[in-house]
Amino acid sequence: MPIDLGKFKPAYEKWVEESLPDYLAGNVKELVKRYPLIVSEDVPWTAYSGSPSEQTFALVTTGGLYLKDRQPPFDTASIHGDPSFREIPRTVQQEELGIAHAHYDHSLAEQDFNVIFPIQRFSELERENIVGRVADTHYSFSYVNDVVSLVTEMVPKLISRIKAAKVDILFMVPV
Repeated sequence: MPIDLGKFKPAYEKWVEESLPDYLAGNVKELVKRYPLIVSEDVPWTAYSGSPSEQTFALVTTGGLYLKDRQPPFDTASIHGDPSFREIPRTVQQEELGIAHAHYDHSLAEQDFNVIFPIQRFSELERENIVGRVADTHYSFSYVNDVVSLVTEMVPKLISRIKAAKVDILFMVPV
């Protein structure tokens, strides 16, 4: 079942209007309860095929990671969130990353970023020939309420980049 953005958009706009005072007051738990969730009647599913040892893997996290000295942080002030993504190289080190996501406790991720972005674990799997190859580029999103911009703008860009990199498996890490 495709997402009906025409139906979602007015419900979302109403939610923003009604929820902005709570958002500005920091009452995120209250406004999340009223968010106009999209409920799918079915689950899009593709059965896995192939051998991991012959495939290329990439990671996507929703942890709000960005490269501190090379990329702008995600917008954490807007009720809409930030639908953009950041490219993260496979060689990234923990000290190079910042976290721009205002809606979860960062303490574990700050101790070991593999909790929300297991790039070092995937590199180990590659060295052990369990996975064929870890892609050179991986991706991070932050929180997003604006599903319309996410689905119509950012997801197509992400898919294009993943296809160009010949990624077989996209490992998603929701935060």
